[in-house]
Amino acid sequence: MLRKISLGLLLMLVLAAVSLSRPMSGITVSISPTNKAITVGGDQTFTATVSGSMTTTAVTWAVNGIAGGNSTLGTVDSTGHYKAPSTPPAGYTVTVSATSVEDPTVSASTTVYVIWYKPVMTGLNPSSIPLGAFSLSVTGSSFVPGAQVLWNGSALQTTYNSSSSLTATGNATANASVQISVTNGPGSFSSPVYILVVGTGGSTTTTNNPPPPPPPSPITVNVSPATVTIAPGASQQFQATVLNTSNQSVSWLINGKAVPDPGTGSVDPTGLYTAPAIPQVPGVYLVSAVSAANGASVGTAVVTVRDPQAYSYARFLNQATFGPTPQSMAHISQIGIPAFIDEQFAMPESPMPMGDIYAATNQFYFNLGLGQDQLRQRVIYALSEIFVIARNKNVNGDEIIPWLQILSKDAFGNYLTLLKDVAKDASMGHYLDLANSGVYGGAANENFPREVMQLFSIGLEQMNIDGSYQLDALGNPIPTYTQFDVQQLAKALTGWTYDNATHTVPNGGYYAGPMVPYPAGHNTQSKTVLGVTIPANQSVQQDFDSAMNIIFNHPNVGPFIATRLIRALVTSNPSPAYITAVAQKFNDNGSGVRGDMQAVIREILTNPEARNDNPPPTFGRLRTPVQFLLAFDRQMNYPVATASGFNYLMYGMDEGILDPPSVFGHYSPLFRIPQGGGLFGPEFQIFASSDAVNRANFLYGMLYQYPSQPLINAFINLGGNPTALINAVDNALLYGQMLSTTRTAIQNSLAAMPDNNQRAIEAIYLTSLSAEYQVQH
Repeated sequence: MLRKISLGLLLMLVLAAVSLSRPMSGITVSISPTNKAITVGGDQTFTATVSGSMTTTAVTWAVNGIAGGNSTLGTVDSTGHYKAPSTPPAGYTVTVSATSVEDPTVSASTTVYVIWYKPVMTGLNPSSIPLGAFSLSVTGSSFVPGAQVLWNGSALQTTYNSSSSLTATGNATANASVQISVTNGPGSFSSPVYILVVGTGGSTTTTNNPPPPPPPSPITVNVSPATVTIAPGASQQFQATVLNTSNQSVSWLINGKAVPDPGTGSVDPTGLYTAPAIPQVPGVYLVSAVSAANGASVGTAVVTVRDPQAYSYARFLNQATFGPTPQSMAHISQIGIPAFIDEQFAMPESPMPMGDIYAATNQFYFNLGLGQDQLRQRVIYALSEIFVIARNKNVNGDEIIPWLQILSKDAFGNYLTLLKDVAKDASMGHYLDLANSGVYGGAANENFPREVMQLFSIGLEQMNIDGSYQLDALGNPIPTYTQFDVQQLAKALTGWTYDNATHTVPNGGYYAGPMVPYPAGHNTQSKTVLGVTIPANQSVQQDFDSAMNIIFNHPNVGPFIATRLIRALVTSNPSPAYITAVAQKFNDNGSGVRGDMQAVIREILTNPEARNDNPPPTFGRLRTPVQFLLAFDRQMNYPVATASGFNYLMYGMDEGILDPPSVFGHYSPLFRIPQGGGLFGPEFQIFASSDAVNRANFLYGMLYQYPSQPLINAFINLGGNPTALINAVDNALLYGQMLSTTRTAIQNSLAAMPDNNQRAIEAIYLTSLSAEYQVQH
């Protein structure tokens, strides 16, 4: 299994690249999968893809340049099926290559790592033997053919029975206590050592010698309580019991150190541990007692330090930001949720300077992950799925950035201002074709007029304030608008063009400022939109204001926008009461103002339904790939990467950054979970099995590309204690809410990992891919 190789090898797997040649013939060859780790005797089928060939796509296969390979390096057949040798080759690596039959100068290659399993010894029978010939039965797991039982480090005659059973034979010549262990060969890890007592049973050759006394029982130390969770700054008294000696004296350590690092707390000579006021992430510490009788026997307790309100604060930050950080958790615990919201409303906007499309993508992603105005960034991201613009049409940075600047500027303003600014935006004018509508004659363009009603404001069907649909006498939903309304609104919005120096002639291709009126292209007839008449002979600006006011004041806007924003920030299935409360704030902020975004956002985040820390199973929303990756980066202190460098991978997860495939965004806001009993789950539309695998692979690459992150090292240091490690991952990612089934699954998986590095990364990997983390509850 790939996850069983060493951290160093996995780092090489991630960083190594397949070598490709691009000859003049135009033929290219590629291999998949790339950079695989295979255990001795294992196999892997590789696939070669030949592009640009005129006659044949056939290839020949070789190992280290030897056609077909050999028994030392491993063999590969004509189908690309590679069989690893029974022992690792020199350096533990070989190169498998595929060469084009049509053009032998063209090839591709990939590195294969041939590795041993780590043997795990779990039993030795008998545990004592008389002098003379003997036979030992060794049980365990991950034994391979060629495994050897070691007698004080020297190999015994060993018979391989199975991956879990070995038999060793030899001749004992002296009374002794012998260390018995197992190795799978050079380069493998030795299993735990078992002690074999030789001579206690006597023999015919030593009948005159009295049997040696049985070895003394080993000194052991027990610390109680064995596991405990306490608040920052709190204290816990531990008791140490030393067995098999009268000396009960112990010395106390934290994380194996007599003088602990800052942030780990302190323990006095009596075993009284005091947690740090600001614990280091992941907030799990090992408090150990060392026996003074031998200075070696150790007992350990696992201490988890967590604010009692940690889960509540983390839930809020998952809704109001792109994920908690250690800093934001500490800050909100000091000031509370209401003050945090006030602080975020007052926070300056993160910059969004002009640049090319790659700079726009990078700055947008950096702002989402690193911006101090996290609430604004979260709202911007929600609005970008409502007021959609995409790179697939607006291909340049100057065609994207002004739209983002508007979403940022108006995120905490009034919805009418946002609606008007987006409608006049030249970027939107280009994307939905309002720019120059009517300017060159012909019919008014209906694209933006339709979408501003369907997607930006009122939706397709008339709603009650609780988000439910109004029905006619036959029980059918009542449409909010007709084709006639679209045509009339299109006429009202004619006469807008790109800005230019004189503002007197139509212009194109300028996006740095809003569109400007072009009176000669405006339809001055009377119009009727949504049952409201717009008088004839109004100016371009007057008709625009009239149309926007009609839409803004439609009763659907409150529940429509409330539902969209609740689903984007908190839960995909809000109750009617929740929608009603938010829609009412939209209709009136308490001071007679309609469309106050701050009042709407505050209600979304502070509503009792959002702040209930024991919500029903239907509560929550799936994190999109962008939200999942940023939340992980922020919680685990990973660098927020340059988005243009990995955006191609985001397309594989169906969330290309700044490039939704349609005006509906990356997913339909009305998507229901298949076989979900009618539950809405918009983000699940881009979570097919292939998307889930791509998401897992992306995370896997991150973990092995940056294995030496300081925070990851903190988990690695706990890798020898599975309970502490799982508690630490639970503490850091789930804030103490890990389900017992998840804990058991991770515990079972850790048993197969060969070292602390692998165990730490395995625990983080599996927790991050669990439903408990993928779904924002």
